[in-house]
Amino acid sequence: MAPVEDDTTYAEDTVDDTYASTYNGNSTVTSGKKENPILKRLFATCEHDALGSVHRAWAVTVIFMVLFFIVAIIEANQIGEDYEVSNALCIAAYWSAFLHLIFAILGTFVLKRFSTAFAVGCFLGCSVVISQQNLFMFLAFIKYQHGSVFGNVIFADLAFALCGLLTFFSLILGHFRHYIIVK
Repeated sequence: MAPVEDDTTYAEDTVDDTYASTYNGNSTVTSGKKENPILKRLFATCEHDALGSVHRAWAVTVIFMVLFFIVAIIEANQIGEDYEVSNALCIAAYWSAFLHLIFAILGTFVLKRFSTAFAVGCFLGCSVVISQQNLFMFLAFIKYQHGSVFGNVIFADLAFALCGLLTFFSLILGHFRHYIIVK
């Protein structure tokens, strides 16, 4: 087979490193993925069972999301009974409960049945966004004095714990996404 003609002229000592990340010079092709050395060290013990590690992390996160759903509904009902306050945090608690329930269902579907690159990428992005939403829910409810103060603190603490869990899950999913994606 004849080589393809290239009309670009190069100096004799010029090296074209366009594909340097995928070609290592020994005519073997590597995966071309860039790995974060901090995450590689953090998840070194999970490397032998990457898929199982992601699924276990998701299972723990789902358990907390179901618990959060229950606590959010209770919290929204307690805030809704107090007629002297704005309904904004009541609506926020209901909305957050709804999002966590839908996210738990769709996330399980993406991990178990529909692991395309697009679906896993959207799932990873939603995980980061919902993690940040939980941080804001924590900040909104931690010092809230209406309704049940004890219920507000429980709801805020659970939102903060879920923020940490979803952040950890996002890191582990982002690090092992190549094991999840079905080609």
